[in-house]
Amino acid sequence: MNVSIKSNRLRIRHFEATDIEDFVGFMIDPDSTKFLTFDQAQKSREGAEELLRFTIDSYASESPLMAFAIEDRTSGKLVGFCGLTPREDGDVEIMYATLESFRGNGYAVETASTLAQYAIEELGFSRVIAPISMEHGVSKAVAVKAGFQNSGIYKSPDSSREVNIYVYVQPQN
Repeated sequence: MNVSIKSNRLRIRHFEATDIEDFVGFMIDPDSTKFLTFDQAQKSREGAEELLRFTIDSYASESPLMAFAIEDRTSGKLVGFCGLTPREDGDVEIMYATLESFRGNGYAVETASTLAQYAIEELGFSRVIAPISMEHGVSKAVAVKAGFQNSGIYKSPDSSREVNIYVYVQPQN
């Protein structure tokens, strides 16, 4: 199943092989990936290429990854990427990132809000959460503008790092 989720300005879609240069450029930039949980190998050209190929190949499998490209609907340019990861507790974790040249245009807010709504309305998840690094103020502001509320600090049992957990609150009609 090919995913195409549309918002006012963006289309969230499966990655394509043509996305590789933009994806690799993002992944090898230390400032762009400093708050993301990719391992060091994935932050190299070879590792990023392998990750993107694995992601694209997964779409045809029984367990496709919910990792997506974010495309500007007018220009067709890749502006970032996002994803959903189901958790054992029934929640789904959201991730979003924009390419450096597209930051400051509200794309991350639009992506987070659109993808969270999709997770609840189309996929049936009851809660969408965004774990955000304590020191990543920009991402916290994005989450709040997108409709998430800070629900406190969480320390993962398999990590010594504490994160803020933001929970999506669906707008009432």
